Amino acid sequence: MTAIRRLWIAAVIIPLWGMSANRAAASPRAGQDAPIANPQAADVDQGKQTFETRCSTCHGLDGGGAMGPNIQAIPMRLGAPAVADVIKNGMSGGMPSFAGQLDASQIQQVIAYLLTLTHKDSGTVTGDAVKGKDVYDTSGCAACHIISGEGSGAGPELTKVGQLRGPGYLKTTLLYPGSDLPQARVFLETGGLLDYMFVHIVTKDGHTFDGTRVTEDSFRIVIKDVNGTFHSFQKSDLREFKKEPGKSVMPSYKGKLSDTQIDDLVAYLASLKGE
Repeated sequence: MTAIRRLWIAAVIIPLWGMSANRAAASPRAGQDAPIANPQAADVDQGKQTFETRCSTCHGLDGGGAMGPNIQAIPMRLGAPAVADVIKNGMSGGMPSFAGQLDASQIQQVIAYLLTLTHKDSGTVTGDAVKGKDVYDTSGCAACHIISGEGSGAGPELTKVGQLRGPGYLKTTLLYPGSDLPQARVFLETGGLLDYMFVHIVTKDGHTFDGTRVTEDSFRIVIKDVNGTFHSFQKSDLREFKKEPGKSVMPSYKGKLSDTQIDDLVAYLASLKGE
């Protein structure tokens, strides 16, 4: 069923991209969607910032895909005008319009950045795993995670995280938790939810709860808060119910740990393959 679903999604997305490319080619708008002739480093940097803020939740921090498709170097395949058209006007099936949010120059800066992303980088281990274990212990990671039976179960177990996730993904999660959520298995009752989705809830009597979604159907949702406590709600009893992709109960370690400490921690996590 998962393979069939992916084929169906691809069958929908590819023609839509093609239609966008054909539409842009048939009626170019002089100057407005023209790519930056010689993008400067400042253009690429600004495009990267805009992409991380506006686009990474759906397309992944490296453009390699998450909730949305892989769009690395998509301007090379479709042309900058077609990509600008999609960013500005959106696409049916989930891609929102950014008209009014990004101007023409910002869109072209995003495109300049996309041209630098040539493949999904699984990352390489550059740190010291032994030192990384010390970083893990001193940074309080065990307060939320379990490794080989030691620690707390508030967050995902990490006993074999190095077998399941590549170094690039691990580093992204440490720096930008919540930005590239994994896809859960597809079940008929859920349709395949994203794992670890951050949820904000306010009940009708004014109580507020933030946590990670555990399970959800049409009528009820269960979340787990930062302390590992489960809370179950009938949706009809809620005053406010917001799913917030890109947020996480896990703190970001960007600026809290040095680049060397991050690399060492990634090396340690990548070494965890289970028994």
